[in-house]
Amino acid sequence: MRTFIVGILICLMALSGSAQDNHPVSWRLSSTSTWPLTFEVKFIASIKEPFHIYPQSFAGGIGMPTTISFETNDNVELTGEMKEKGDEIPAGEEAAFYKKGVTFSQMIRLKADVKTTIHVRIKYMACNDQMCLPPSSKEYTLILNDKNPAAAESHNETKDATANTSGKELKYEDFVMADTGGKNISTREITTSHSYTFIDFWASWCGPCRSQATALVPLYRKYSTQGLAVIGVSLDTDVRSWRKAIGDDGYTWTNLSDLKGFDSPISLKYGIKAIPRNLIVNNKGEIVAMDLHGKELETKLAELFK
Repeated sequence: MRTFIVGILICLMALSGSAQDNHPVSWRLSSTSTWPLTFEVKFIASIKEPFHIYPQSFAGGIGMPTTISFETNDNVELTGEMKEKGDEIPAGEEAAFYKKGVTFSQMIRLKADVKTTIHVRIKYMACNDQMCLPPSSKEYTLILNDKNPAAAESHNETKDATANTSGKELKYEDFVMADTGGKNISTREITTSHSYTFIDFWASWCGPCRSQATALVPLYRKYSTQGLAVIGVSLDTDVRSWRKAIGDDGYTWTNLSDLKGFDSPISLKYGIKAIPRNLIVNNKGEIVAMDLHGKELETKLAELFK
């Protein structure tokens, strides 16, 4: 059997933003010739604890599935479905998520015996029990059937889709955004007419966001008559998923979104690199607390409304 030397050139293109070296997920690619003009390409993810990423076919409704897509190439035929195997998942079992590592593998057959360049995009999301990072997108270039014995590989970088606001004092400013019916709502009308307003940045696909918002429901009922308002600002991009989550979880407070996700101007303004995030502002627009959940939030609300 004729052996081919496979060179892999890896190039990452960011959607936007600046580099973030400590992203919990890193990728490497490998390729093996299994038969003349036939290759097995592997996409190997290493995941730092306590984060995880999701399978390709994720039907749980929370989290965004990992997708690996190949740009059309006339010399390339994808044979069979892409397989996946988690580092800790027994063979034949399905995974809700992968928390240490996972390998996605695809068989590729070349139609002609020539050097072939393939462009691939990987989209995925890293979450832990408390938060989800912005969706990540990486582009790679693979060179298959290269007779040159010198294979090249470059290390991939992770790009962040949000602005860097480190070192800047965070100040709240009211804004205008559409509700679920498409009506523009001015948050100033809410913040100035309530003693305190809890502003929650979340999304329908974010499991930790929805768990914490569900826990907020009884607190909202308890303190809404005393002057507490809640504004949910969704980083969804799909209106149907957003509306469904609101109905399923019973969020009766004001719900707003511009459906731009982490590219929303409000996300960039506050440098939101992970959700859930939240602010409590008083009727003067001053931030009195940030990122409180569970017992800490209960204690703070009891203090504010004593």
